[in-house]
Amino acid sequence: CANSCIADANLGSCTSATDLLCLCTSSAFISSTTTCIEAACTGSDLATALSVSQAICASVV
Repeated sequence: CANSCIADANLGSCTSATDLLCLCTSSAFISSTTTCIEAACTGSDLATALSVSQAICASVV
């Protein structure tokens, strides 16, 4: 449920969708993906999507 949210996210000032350090510190990216994920995902899928995204960012920030 989160894949399309990430693919269509507002990258903010980041120039690459693979620049995790930039994305994880971009309020525009975090806001757009969080809003989309919360709307698109439910239950355990929502919990998993949020948990995985937090773990990814924790590993690079």
